[in-house]
Amino acid sequence: MHILFVAPETGLYNLRFVEGLVRAGARVTGVGHLPRKRLSPALAELLAGYRPVKSVLDGGELLTAARELARPVPFDRVETIDEPVIESAAWVRKEFGLPGLTPEQATLCRDKAAMKAKLREYGLPCAASTAAFDAGAALAFAEKEGFPLVVKPLAGFGTLDTFKVSSFVELERALARLKPSKKHALVIEEFIEGHEGFYDTVTAGGRVAHDFVGHYYPGCLEALSSRAIAPQIACTNRIEQAAYRELRETGQRVITALGLTDCATHMEWFFGPKGLKVSEIGARPAGERIWDMHVAGNEFDLYKDWALAVLHGRVENKPTRKYAVGSVQIRPEHDGSYRGHDGVESALRAIGDGMVECEIPPPGTKTQPLEKGWHVNTWFRVKHTDYDKLRALLEVIARTVRPRIGRTASKAPRAK
Repeated sequence: MHILFVAPETGLYNLRFVEGLVRAGARVTGVGHLPRKRLSPALAELLAGYRPVKSVLDGGELLTAARELARPVPFDRVETIDEPVIESAAWVRKEFGLPGLTPEQATLCRDKAAMKAKLREYGLPCAASTAAFDAGAALAFAEKEGFPLVVKPLAGFGTLDTFKVSSFVELERALARLKPSKKHALVIEEFIEGHEGFYDTVTAGGRVAHDFVGHYYPGCLEALSSRAIAPQIACTNRIEQAAYRELRETGQRVITALGLTDCATHMEWFFGPKGLKVSEIGARPAGERIWDMHVAGNEFDLYKDWALAVLHGRVENKPTRKYAVGSVQIRPEHDGSYRGHDGVESALRAIGDGMVECEIPPPGTKTQPLEKGWHVNTWFRVKHTDYDKLRALLEVIARTVRPRIGRTASKAPRAK
């Protein structure tokens, strides 16, 4: 089968999915922003063809490139793993008459207000919400629902430009920052109190073929509030236990409601005083290279199984659930350059053979902003057969490792 992969060059994570398609027997052609000569050798070797474009978000430009690349071998699928590209890829898919995510489904998975409205039609638990194209609509929703609320771009991903507001003053400050308009609408929604996590799947024929559960410690918004926080993600190996039955059943209901088939999904959820609530779902794999954690914990080729689901609507492996896998990021106390780290040797002794991978910036490396995510600066990924012991190990690393930073012109983190 011939696959058009949109934006294959944006990182190592994207390369994993291209490799999976090739291992599953596909011929892969790419369209992306980089000139071909700037592709990594590993990616260039895998691609049967490649065409650079000015913007992969421009459906017309993407379609023109795709039509040229489809000669003489037509495409059987159009795929991407990048959230911002989901809609333009779906539009090209429709123009070619190919199976997969439709433009309507892609819009639902990007438009958080429309998504929640659709899920509520199916009786699925999610926060009260509305789209806001101007400040007046946001203020009216706040008047009706009360505080606290969450304000974020209508089409976006991650916690970038996401704000929790507890008063009209804070809401107006967030609106001044986000500047809602017809072209840049916002979603404003009820703040759900509780523990936050995610539910990842590979679907085949509309059914969950593989699933994984991760937990955030603390929640994403709180994690961005201070450099003193060492945020953690813990992917459990206890997913088969009864405690996760409601989450797994709800995840399948969400996938069914949105008609998602033969793809990856990433669903954010909360559990607290109001029970289980669905935050949002993306028709894509989780970011931050989280699938590498699923692979380490379950000892199988998840990327190839994703490819088989996309190509043939089936998978061939079964996760072992042997290890719980977690990550912890150790943040610099201010911007600057690394002079070294304290406590690394103690942490490595505690980790032992549980190390999956880590990044310890060498002296002279410049720090990265917190907004870059949880996979920059100093971080560790570790595994353990016991979830509770994994959590304890993550805490040990968080307490033990301390970066030493040379002070340069500093910039305080933006509170959200």
